Amino acid sequence: MYVPRSYFEQYKSVHTDEQFYFVHLLCKRILENKVKHFEFQSLKIEYLSRQLGSMPRERQIQKLIDEEVVEVRSSTTSGESYRTGSRSKAYRLTDTYRSEIIQDILIGYWAEKGSTLSRRLNRNRKRICELGIAAYPILTREFGWLKKIKFDTNRADSLQEKFETTGKRGLKTYNRYSAIRFEIDKHALSHLHLGDFYFNYNGVRLTTPVTNTMKELRGCLKDEFGNYFIEVDLRSSQLVFLCKAVQVCIDNKITSDYYKHLNEYVRANINVGISAENRHDDIGAFIRHVITGDFYKELYQLEQLYQRTWKNENTYLQSKSSFITDRKEFKAIRSQFKEAVLKEIIFNYHTRKKNVPSLVDAFGESYPQTLSLIKGLAQESNGRKKSANLARITQSYEAFFFHEYALNLLEEKFPQRTFYVVHDSIGIPGDIITEGSILLNKALYSHLQISEDFNLLKFDMHHI
Repeated sequence: MYVPRSYFEQYKSVHTDEQFYFVHLLCKRILENKVKHFEFQSLKIEYLSRQLGSMPRERQIQKLIDEEVVEVRSSTTSGESYRTGSRSKAYRLTDTYRSEIIQDILIGYWAEKGSTLSRRLNRNRKRICELGIAAYPILTREFGWLKKIKFDTNRADSLQEKFETTGKRGLKTYNRYSAIRFEIDKHALSHLHLGDFYFNYNGVRLTTPVTNTMKELRGCLKDEFGNYFIEVDLRSSQLVFLCKAVQVCIDNKITSDYYKHLNEYVRANINVGISAENRHDDIGAFIRHVITGDFYKELYQLEQLYQRTWKNENTYLQSKSSFITDRKEFKAIRSQFKEAVLKEIIFNYHTRKKNVPSLVDAFGESYPQTLSLIKGLAQESNGRKKSANLARITQSYEAFFFHEYALNLLEEKFPQRTFYVVHDSIGIPGDIITEGSILLNKALYSHLQISEDFNLLKFDMHHI
């Protein structure tokens, strides 16, 4: 667990492990950028009971509220009293502790081995794992593979020394939170053989210690024969599977009930390559730019050239155009621009009425039919997060390809070997990486008719 330092110093011998864990939960989501530091975090009573024990509000959280460690969201309309025994909507840490989180004033805290909290979380991990495997039995093999993975502690220690010496982890600052997380990840990866780890399949994505760990630490993983794993990534994976959804709609003339119909094609092989080769409209352009080029650079250019206003070039003709004729150098930080594309265009819930980013308008002008599908899925959603259905579709397509389609080919060719999946990539032992990457390209072609000539698969050089 990681908590604000002043909270630890004041309450380390006063509060229970469960109370520390609750503070950790609120702290963690801020540090992982899941919520803004000032936002209240909705936590269901059922969810909390599994981790904190029965009656979590009365037995654990209320004291934190009374001592001004935690705040509950107040409401003037719902009628909730927020007294002991009532159900609060959401929680957040008080301002002092939120300020410490922002300033990276944190400390790591371990519950005693065999404590009530430890045993309860152990049971919860086991329960989550059993539910995931029961829903998707093919995951059994991945659970077994994870238990076989070895961890090179010496290589991890060398990484840790490098990060601490330079104060950097790649382009990121190696701060106190990074150091605590590094220790947590090291502990988790070095104990995989025990089989006591978080293994959660929520219907679209599998979460494990390997998927959650720092990327650099995955370079310390070895198979049972001593071969380091090398990850093979599918470039622009969610966009590739968005292309599959677009092609499904074209092939089957789907114009409504998108989520229902698209779900029927999770396991279907779809010829996405045909549109890239034969269509000359905006759909063809979108698919081509995703699978044959660098879509993010292309969209960066479109945003640079985009103008909202119509230009009067002569008295007889109006056209939307730009006087910029050369292609601009790609100056954005790629990871940040990619995040902006996914957040603003693909998963922006399409509820924005004002202050629409130029990136969104540029995408809509260039790829109107693709945007129509995205908006159609959002408009049909009854949930608060209007993009959730699109995320489920693309991630379901992605999960089927990696956890089943591609792994089946690898296991058939190498029945006695170990692999792992991290959402849009597969970890393959280094001694069979060449044959393994050939099989992955074969899987991509047979599933989506995307040729290996397009180089959609790439090695994670950090692992070589």
